[in-house]
Amino acid sequence: MFGKRSNGQVVAIALIESGSAGIALLKTGQQPELLAHAREELALEVRSKEAQLSGVLQALATAGEKVLAEYTKVGKKAISTCYVVVGSPWSRSFSGSAGTKLDRATAITDAMISELAKQALETQKDIDRANFMEASVSRILLNGYPASDPAAKRAQEIDVFTLISDCDKGIKTGATEALAKLFPGTSILWRSSARADLVAATQIDPSGSYLIVEMDGEATDLISVHKGVLDQRVLVEQGVRQIMDTLAKGKPAAETITLMDMLEKDECDDAACTELRDSIAKAEPELVHVFGEALAKVTAGRKLPDELILIVPPSLAPWLSRFFARIDFTQFTATTRSLTAGSFTVRQLSGVPKNEPSLFTDADLCIACNLVNTELSS
Repeated sequence: MFGKRSNGQVVAIALIESGSAGIALLKTGQQPELLAHAREELALEVRSKEAQLSGVLQALATAGEKVLAEYTKVGKKAISTCYVVVGSPWSRSFSGSAGTKLDRATAITDAMISELAKQALETQKDIDRANFMEASVSRILLNGYPASDPAAKRAQEIDVFTLISDCDKGIKTGATEALAKLFPGTSILWRSSARADLVAATQIDPSGSYLIVEMDGEATDLISVHKGVLDQRVLVEQGVRQIMDTLAKGKPAAETITLMDMLEKDECDDAACTELRDSIAKAEPELVHVFGEALAKVTAGRKLPDELILIVPPSLAPWLSRFFARIDFTQFTATTRSLTAGSFTVRQLSGVPKNEPSLFTDADLCIACNLVNTELSS
């Protein structure tokens, strides 16, 4: 509602995650066009937090160089803005809310909404304001009903929900420097991956309740959404590398991922695959404990919906779907039913460019593109 329609401009979208970084150049609009994209992933190996941060920033710089080299072959239009979408563990997000009941039905103004949003943001005490990244209105209710464009509508009750995020200082400083070299003179705007995930999920089901599980190389985000509003966001310091190490101790993570993919396709029946099956059966209780503790934190204020949105590497999606469905996590759900992965795909998102099918294999970058194009086209 506070956006400014900016169709047709070329923007850079940088995505920074726990063990990878990517950049896309996008021509925005009702039919967005992907002009170039690249993703760089760190090797799945143990490293210190400092080395992880340094590696991700180098991955960002490398992806940017590749994107610019590709764009110079096809594009001449200047890049207007660079959006940076930051995931876990580098960003944290919190929700806030404020409401009022008027004496009678009144025409709603932007000033009224802004004042309530300000109140909601001021009540959030957990945010690191020294490393503030973004604040936005995620949902507005008029007389209890969602309103995407409330201005001039009449209502007696107004409820405003907000999303506020902070960012790791080292990531923000390093990314600012890297992007200034890649796109000199271009303004930089910061967004959280939680905001991108929320926009994507609410496009599919605006009033839905679900648990989002987003996994990268070194971390997993658990995001609980209640009726279209972020309820809780919890970091699990277990990503693809740690989980693969748990499932097949002592073996390279990349090798284990390949074997798991072969198992899913029923293309593997040698001794190594038999050993992996046995290892998975033995290791799953440890993972249940890890994710059970995290789910307990997510449900501190409200029990979970049973619908699950998985944003994970494609080779792990089938196993993770079964893992969450068959393990007894029912103590955390409001329905006491098992967590069940829905049919969410990035192809459903209205803001994802459809001209380059190879982008669909990178769900996180698709979701980042969808966020930016949705903002600029609304």
